[in-house]
Amino acid sequence: MTICNTSSDLTNKKCWITPVPEKKRVHHKRLETAITALYKLHPNLRCFLLARQGETICEVYADCDETSLHDLRSATKTVVGILVGIASSHGLMPALEESIKPYFEAELPQSNKNDPLWSSISLYHLLTMTSGLHWQTGPKLGEQWIHRFHNSASWTRFALRLPVHAEFMNHFQYRSIDSHLLSVLLTRITGMRADQYAERHLFGPLGIINYRWALSPDGDASGHIGLHLSGRDMLKIGQLMLDKGIIRDNNVSNSTDALYVIPSEWIKETMRSHHAGMDAYGNYGYQGWSHRLQGYDAFCALGHGGQMIYIVPELDIVVVLAGNSHVRRWRHPRLWLEQHLLPACLSY
Repeated sequence: MTICNTSSDLTNKKCWITPVPEKKRVHHKRLETAITALYKLHPNLRCFLLARQGETICEVYADCDETSLHDLRSATKTVVGILVGIASSHGLMPALEESIKPYFEAELPQSNKNDPLWSSISLYHLLTMTSGLHWQTGPKLGEQWIHRFHNSASWTRFALRLPVHAEFMNHFQYRSIDSHLLSVLLTRITGMRADQYAERHLFGPLGIINYRWALSPDGDASGHIGLHLSGRDMLKIGQLMLDKGIIRDNNVSNSTDALYVIPSEWIKETMRSHHAGMDAYGNYGYQGWSHRLQGYDAFCALGHGGQMIYIVPELDIVVVLAGNSHVRRWRHPRLWLEQHLLPACLSY
């Protein structure tokens, strides 16, 4: 790797740009200009990583390094969705349209036990945030009752007490409750917390050993926030999704040497648009955002403060960003991606 300090804005940051063959189609000068623009727009950004065609092209770190853990916030949701896909491929999860009620019935209040709408909530509803559970979310993804939820003695009981509104069912509403119920459901079916299941079936195969995952008051791995990963390990997850759930040995061409971690069909369904989402963020897939960048399909795992794993399959690109998760306001980098990064990757 070569250290890039061509700009005064980057002199206090660890910045590597890897020399790559021409076929990788990355314009280094434009990339350095893009990085400078990125840190002007996002001064709280802790790291930026770029991979193309399976090779890491660039890493930048500010006030941290390649081993530092970043609070993924709501990007945790995408990882939980992946785990559900792995468990489904093992024949453990209910079918997409099957009711989740039997797994929670003993704890449901009588009013919800008798409600046919509660019986209608399926795994698909949770994955796509279309459950219709009583919730309120603002235009910038602020959730009115999230602090009440976090301060409750049992997150599971809090969720199970919520009524279902017929007019909201089958329509997207950003709702962290749905994501946490996915984690609880995974644990009840597999007998393993989401972090333990990830360690065996996702983190282990990817070589991810340095992470933290917060637990709920009930002892479940938090399904909507709580995962902490390094930038490089965030990149591994993005690359796995770009590679359709397969880890390949780059030194061999035989498909039998590939390790199938996530079903390719699950990755496809995760990254495609299932429901109209929100204008500022895109449409919604399985626990993540689907939209277009300069005419290219893109998928994004997104967390407050700028925690992102961006995947642009047609351009063979994975982008990782991690910022300060405690800021009150932050700016989505979509315009920067379109105006600065993509031109650097398209200049050849």
